[in-house]
Amino acid sequence: MSTDTIVAQPAEKINGADELANLLVEADNKRRSQLPQYPGLERFEMIRKLGDGAFSNVFEARDLKTGKKVAIKVAQKSHPNDKRANIMKEVEIMRNVRHPNIVQLIHYMETYDNYFLTLDLCQGGELFHQIVKLTYFSENLSRHVITQVALAVRHLHEECGVVHRDIKPENILFDPIPIIPSKKRTYRPTDSADKEDEGEFMPGVGGGGIGNIKLADFGLSKVIWNNSTLTPCGTVGYTAPEIVTDQRYSKSVDMWAIGCVLYTILCGFPPFYDQSIPALTEKVARGEYTYLSPWWDTISDSVKDLISHLLCVDVRKRYTIDQFLNHPWIKEEP
Repeated sequence: MSTDTIVAQPAEKINGADELANLLVEADNKRRSQLPQYPGLERFEMIRKLGDGAFSNVFEARDLKTGKKVAIKVAQKSHPNDKRANIMKEVEIMRNVRHPNIVQLIHYMETYDNYFLTLDLCQGGELFHQIVKLTYFSENLSRHVITQVALAVRHLHEECGVVHRDIKPENILFDPIPIIPSKKRTYRPTDSADKEDEGEFMPGVGGGGIGNIKLADFGLSKVIWNNSTLTPCGTVGYTAPEIVTDQRYSKSVDMWAIGCVLYTILCGFPPFYDQSIPALTEKVARGEYTYLSPWWDTISDSVKDLISHLLCVDVRKRYTIDQFLNHPWIKEEP
């Protein structure tokens, strides 16, 4: 082999790496150029779209002054007149809420065309996607997640007089942590051969890639303190019976939703499901759910007991937030 050939090889590798880097930068610039540019948001560089709803979009962005990454919720003004009232209600609630397990409102502004809410960015994204990735969570990880959700709800209920009214995996965000491969994996009878490893659980830190939990989206929230309300709202699969049957309801609807989330993360599917909305509504109204075998065969009776006190149609018997946090399963050491 000649000296020329030996010298040329590293140069070829460098050129190839440079070319790849240039292609990646070009692709990233092209993607960002396709993101909408909003008058009034010149301070921010849009990075990617995180999600969208009927009346709003959420983007990851970088504050060009501080370098900090944030989430920006953009709601258009071209929608119904009551949208402003809803947005202002959401902003007012978020301005008065300060808790480590709740997404914080950093800044609010509006232009002629849009409302802008600058929020904490949770890099892990929605809990929903992590459920899809892992299929289900172990009891230790489920406890880690749901306890933080409950602490957020306790703050809303007791310190702010707020009922969230839309607690579901899509509205629970998390900060990511590294997944440490399991030293000794445990399997459930329903596990597929390619089931993703949740990894080691680290008390006080988390597991399954999930660290700190933050409750998000206060678009349906309402200040009621100890009163009740009649406004229909929420997502049917996580909505309490008293809402779907058009009865007056209070903060206890959030406890029902916590029960639905806990059930879902433990097995990978919700307690109430039907392709027909009327049929689903009927199941919710009657509180008709089961611990399906074999999915629930290895899950503890203690957590089933806790869920049964949350998915309780009789509001008078449904657990309060303090009863929930004092249940033996919640206090169990990992």
